[in-house]
Amino acid sequence: MTEKRYTLADKLRSYIARYGINDLNEIHLKKVGLSIDELKENFSDRQDMVQAILEYERKCFEEIFNEYNFEGWNAIDILLMVSNEINNRFFNVTPSVTITLAEFFPDIFQNHLQKRSDFIFEKMKINIEKGMQQGIYKRDVSSEMLARMFIAKLNDIHNPQIYPPEEFTFSTIFNNLIDNLIKNITSEEGRNYYKQRKQLYSILNFR
Repeated sequence: MTEKRYTLADKLRSYIARYGINDLNEIHLKKVGLSIDELKENFSDRQDMVQAILEYERKCFEEIFNEYNFEGWNAIDILLMVSNEINNRFFNVTPSVTITLAEFFPDIFQNHLQKRSDFIFEKMKINIEKGMQQGIYKRDVSSEMLARMFIAKLNDIHNPQIYPPEEFTFSTIFNNLIDNLIKNITSEEGRNYYKQRKQLYSILNFR
C-alpha cells in the first residue's frame, strides 16, 4: 500500500470516529482534510477504504519492532517500550471506530484480527521465553498459553459489552492489560525490577 493511501486511511479513521462509515459527506470530509474526488482516485469502494484503515493500523504496530533492535534488552523493558510506543501512536484510537468496522465489515475485520493476532502471538511468545531465560519471569508457565491468553484479552478491547467505548479509552484498557500481564508473569526478581523501571514510562497509568 502506498504512503498516500496510508495518509488517507488515517484521515478516514478520524472521519468515521466523527461521522460514521455510511455517509461520505463532502462538507464533513473537508473538515478532516479529505474530498470525494481524492477518495475515488485512491479507493475502489468502501470495502477498499476499510481494508486500508486496518492495514494501516497493522503497519503502525509492526513498525515498532522494525524501528527498535531489542537484541540484548530486558524482556520487561521491551514490553514497557512497546507499550509506550503503542500509546504514542494509537492515543487517538477510538474503540467505537473499531466496533463500527467490525459490525459493518465483519469478514474484512476478522481477517485483520487474525493477521494482527498471529503477529502479536509470535512477539509475545518470544518475549515470555526471553524473560524466563533471564530469570525475571516465572519458569513454570507455558509461553504459548500465556501468549494466547494475552491475545484473547487484547481482542476483548473491541467488545463493547465488556468495555463500553463511551466509558473506556483504548489507552486506559491497554495500559491496565499490560500492567496485569507483567504482574502475573514476573518472578520476585522481575517484580522488583518492574517497580523500578515502570517509573521511567510515565505514559503508562499504573495503580
